[in-house]
Amino acid sequence: MHLTNAQLILPDAIQTGSLLIRDGLINSLNKRPAKSVPTMNLGGGYLAPGFIDLHIHGAMGRDTMEASPEAFSTITKFHLRGGTTSLALTTITTTEVEILRVLDAVKPLLNKSLGGSRILGVHIEGPFISKAQAGAQNPAYIRDPNPHEWRKYLRYGKVVTQMTLAPENPGSLPLIKALRKKSIIASGGHTNANELQLAPALKAGLNQSTHTINAMSGCTKIGPYRRAGMIEFALAHPEIICELIADGLHVPPTMMRMIFNAKGRDGVCLITDATLGAGLKPGTKFTLGGTAARVTSHVAEMADGTGLAGSTLTMIEAVRRSVQLAGQSLVDAVRMASLNPARQLGRAHEMGSLEVGKRADLVWFDEKFQVRGVWLDGLMLFQS
Repeated sequence: MHLTNAQLILPDAIQTGSLLIRDGLINSLNKRPAKSVPTMNLGGGYLAPGFIDLHIHGAMGRDTMEASPEAFSTITKFHLRGGTTSLALTTITTTEVEILRVLDAVKPLLNKSLGGSRILGVHIEGPFISKAQAGAQNPAYIRDPNPHEWRKYLRYGKVVTQMTLAPENPGSLPLIKALRKKSIIASGGHTNANELQLAPALKAGLNQSTHTINAMSGCTKIGPYRRAGMIEFALAHPEIICELIADGLHVPPTMMRMIFNAKGRDGVCLITDATLGAGLKPGTKFTLGGTAARVTSHVAEMADGTGLAGSTLTMIEAVRRSVQLAGQSLVDAVRMASLNPARQLGRAHEMGSLEVGKRADLVWFDEKFQVRGVWLDGLMLFQS
């Protein structure tokens, strides 16, 4: 298939041109193929690499914790329509048995599509987090890292893409080292740590910040002295890549700008952190790990109004709001939704940018950020 009349969003620029798909890969850019190749005119729309979501719980009333192909199919089909071609299904803080059920369910589906986004693996969020920063996670299941438990998760190897943990908890440093030895992202989140606790975690291999700003410590004063928290530590250290829920609500636009300015174009991964309320009508009630929640017009909130319960975001909306609310260039916003997460996963050689030889995972959208089409391995799975 030859895609013509497109605004190609390349890693460093936008160029008017065309893209040739062959055998599921990007075969060439701006070259005329043989006349026998079918052509599709994109009408001057944008063509970007497919978005990669490192942190997503659910959609359309279905949740990762259901641990079923049916739930995964509904979730991934919904997010495909938002431009997401690959994602990491994300767990919540719960029992060991429930987490293992998800890992077992995802294992045979690794790197496969159920008609929607490709399933890259599982992001284990919790249970080794801080009760002081539980957020919408159920504090009844929060516990310190125990090698007897976490070694079971690590036996799944590449099924686990990342783990969110509180670095200050006893036993966290050996876990961080073990994660990095397996090339699994070690992400600080739902944490109350200060810089004295975070420095050894960084040395051990901590390399990401989970939904930065949300459910994490900031600068505190201890006696006459101030200590940086996880927020400032993540912004200060280039080794740490910052996840960002770019809906303008979890993190207000001014603070979105702060993160972008501090981390630069290569230091942020846009995520949705979408929960099962994504795609449902405002007013719909649901539970997240036993916590009552509801869908509003722009986000998901805990039913008692005390906090947020994940987002109802899609990746195309995360890109749009990064541009329109926080002043990012379209090139950089797309990079944060595609190439940066691919690099975090160690998969930038095969996905994340419009380059010859990479998978033809593509998203076509217009100037209003409406997704017009999505391709996975060169196959068009969605068109509006």
